[in-house]
Amino acid sequence: MTSTTQRIAAKVRGVSAERRLTQQGIADALELSRTSVVERINGRVPFTATEILILARTLNVQVGRFFPTVEEMLLDEPEMAVAS
Repeated sequence: MTSTTQRIAAKVRGVSAERRLTQQGIADALELSRTSVVERINGRVPFTATEILILARTLNVQVGRFFPTVEEMLLDEPEMAVAS
């Protein structure tokens, strides 16, 4: 099972890679140390809402790019599916 924090971290890694933003670039944008960013992008510490907003603006993407879809959530947690 993958936590939401880990899913969001994976999305941040993916979008950052697409946009060629380094860990140091993320740290600079968020005004955090690189070590703090590593903790977040590895899913050990959750990103705050403000950090996600800053990243969306910095990377020029919609905030939703950083969140898993319902389908992605159901892949790991089928018990979340609603019986029809």
